[in-house]
Amino acid sequence: MKNFILFTLLSALLSSQSAENPVSISARVDSPARAGEVIEVKIRAEMDQEWHIYSIYDVSDGPLPTEISISGSAVGTVAPVREPEPLYVFDPGFETDTYYHEGDTEFIFPLRLKRSVQPGTHSIVVEVFYMVCNARLCYPPLTQTETVQVVVEEGEPRSNRATFNIASTKNDDGNTEDGDRTLLSILLLAIGGAMLSWVMPCVYPMLPIIISFFGKMSEDKNIGRNTIATFYGLGIAGTFVLIGLVVGFLSWGVNDVATQSKYANIGNLIATDPWINLGLGVLFIFFALWMFGIVNVNIAGGLVNTTDKAGQSANSAYIGSFLLGVAFAITSFSCTVPVVGTLLVVAAAGTAGSVLTSIYGMAIYGVVFAVPFVALSLFPKALDKLPNSGAWMETLKIGFGFIEIAAAIKFLWVPDLEWGLGLLPRNIVLVLFILIGLLLIGYLLGLFRVGTSENIKPFQLGKGRALSILVTVFILYPVVMSFASAPTYHYSKMPRLMDEILEALVPPPPTEDEIAINEGWFVDQYDEALKAAKEQKKPLFIDFTGVYCANCRVMERRVFPKRPVKEQLDKMVLTRLYVDKKDSMSQVFAQLQFERYKQATQPYYVILDPEDESTVADTGGYVPNGFAEFLSDGVSSYYERKRDE
Repeated sequence: MKNFILFTLLSALLSSQSAENPVSISARVDSPARAGEVIEVKIRAEMDQEWHIYSIYDVSDGPLPTEISISGSAVGTVAPVREPEPLYVFDPGFETDTYYHEGDTEFIFPLRLKRSVQPGTHSIVVEVFYMVCNARLCYPPLTQTETVQVVVEEGEPRSNRATFNIASTKNDDGNTEDGDRTLLSILLLAIGGAMLSWVMPCVYPMLPIIISFFGKMSEDKNIGRNTIATFYGLGIAGTFVLIGLVVGFLSWGVNDVATQSKYANIGNLIATDPWINLGLGVLFIFFALWMFGIVNVNIAGGLVNTTDKAGQSANSAYIGSFLLGVAFAITSFSCTVPVVGTLLVVAAAGTAGSVLTSIYGMAIYGVVFAVPFVALSLFPKALDKLPNSGAWMETLKIGFGFIEIAAAIKFLWVPDLEWGLGLLPRNIVLVLFILIGLLLIGYLLGLFRVGTSENIKPFQLGKGRALSILVTVFILYPVVMSFASAPTYHYSKMPRLMDEILEALVPPPPTEDEIAINEGWFVDQYDEALKAAKEQKKPLFIDFTGVYCANCRVMERRVFPKRPVKEQLDKMVLTRLYVDKKDSMSQVFAQLQFERYKQATQPYYVILDPEDESTVADTGGYVPNGFAEFLSDGVSSYYERKRDE
C-alpha cells in the first residue's frame, strides 16, 4: 500500500509536468467486408520494453486492468476481446504478483457489422483505457481514442465470415496454454516413443546389419557412407511424415463434422464416442497380444517387398537408399504401430489443428527414430559398445504389452459408461489397473512367463528389472490410494499433475454430483437455478462441465473447497451443467455455451444476472490462482449493477 501511494504521487507529478505517455495506440482492419460479416479490429499498443500495461482479464490487486470498447453506427454484435497470454510476475511497485503485457502487444476485437449498414466507408471508434507502469513509477490511467475506417462492399454475407470463431477471451489462438501443453505432450510422446522403438525386437537387431549395408553400398556406388545413411534416414522420416499428413487430413474432415455437431472438436469426439473408443480398445488388446507373442501378423508385407525391390534395383544410390529407408520404416510397423497409433490419436486431437499436429508429431517421431542409423554411420565403432540384443529386449517388449492392456481398459470404459452396461465403473477400473501392475511386477520378478519368453528366472533381478519394479510401484501408489478412498474413489493428497493424469484414465466418480446436490448445487437444472436466483436476488454461477473433463474434477476438488472460493460461491445460486452426456439436455447446454459465449471447452465458468441473463463475468480452464478474485469481482459487479438500477 505504501508503494501504491508513492506511485499515485509520482503519477500526479508526471501529470502536472505534462509528461508524454510512453504508450502509442493504433488500430486497423485488414480487409473490406460485407454487411452482416464478422471483422477483426486489431489494436496495437507499442511501448518500450521497460514499460508495461495490464491484462484485460487477469486482474490483481493494485493496478487497473486494460479496457477496450468499440462504437460506431456500423457496429452490431461484438465478441470478447482476445489478448495475448500476459506475463505473470511480481510487481515491486504494487508489492504483489500482477498480469501484464510488455513491449509491442496486439489485441483483437471481433465484431459483426450490422446487416442494415450500407456499402461505403464507415468509421469505427476504438477506446483503450490503460495504466502504464515500469519498475519505478506509473503514469495516470489514460484513455486513448482511435478511429478505424472499414470499407463495406455490396453483397450478401459470406458463410465463412458470418459467425464468430471459437476463441478464448485471453489469447489470439483460442487457447494458447492448452495448445502449448498439447504440442509439448506430442513432443515428449514422439521423442519418448521413438527412443522406445529403437529397442524393439524388429528394430534394434537391424542396426548392425543396416550399418554394414551402408558400407557395402558406399563401396559399390562410390558414394560416401554418410550420404547413403542420410538418404536412408530421410526415407524413414519421410514415411512417418506421410502417415501423419494422411491421418491429419482425414481427421480434419472429422474435426469439421465434430465442430458442427454436439462435440467441441475431434478431441472431444475421440474422448467420448463409444464406437471409436471400443475400436481403439480392441486395437490395443491386439497390440498387447502381439507384444506377448500370442499373435504374429506381418503388417504390410506386400508393400515392404515392393518397396525393397525398388530400392535394390534403383539406378540412383540416393533414390535406392531413400526407398530402402521407406521399406525399413514399413517393416518396423509391427513394432512401432502401438507407439505411432497412440501418437496419432493424441496429435489428431491437438488444439493447433489436426493436420499440423499430426505432421508435427510424426516428423519428430520419424527424425528421432532415424537418428541411430545416421549417427552410427558417422561413428560405426560405437556399434561395438552397444549391448547385444537378447533377453532384456524381450522383457521390454512384454512389459510394454501390459501397458497396452491398461490403455485398452482406458478406452473400453467409455462405451461401458455411455451404454450404461455397468461393467467398468471407477472402482473396477482401478482394481484392473492394480491387477495389471501386480502382474507386471510378478513377471519382472520372474514368477511366471508370458508367451514364449524364457528369459527371466525367479527373483534374479538386474538393474533394469529392479528399476522397472520401483517405477511400477510408484505409479500404482495413487491408484491403490484412490481405490481405498470410497465412496468417491479419489485420493485427495496426490500432486495435481498426477491427479489430472489419473482422472483422464479412469471413469468419473460415482457420488460427486450427489455431494454437490447436498451442498445446494442445481445439477443439469438451468431453469430451476435461474428461477431460484431470481427469487433470492442473487447472481447465478454456471459451471459448464463434462463427464470426461479431468480439469473439471481437479477444480471441483482442489479449488472450490478453498475458504475464499467457498465464501464467494455461498453468495450465489450454483448450477453445474454437463455438456457431453449423450442426452438432449447436454446438447442444449452445449449449444447454450457455444452460442452465448463462443466457447466449447470445459470447464467454463459464468456469473449471470438472472433478471436478463446477461453475463457479469466469465472465465475458463484450470484456474488454481485468482479464482476467488474472479468470483469476488463478479459478485461485486452484480451488486453494483443492482445499486445503479
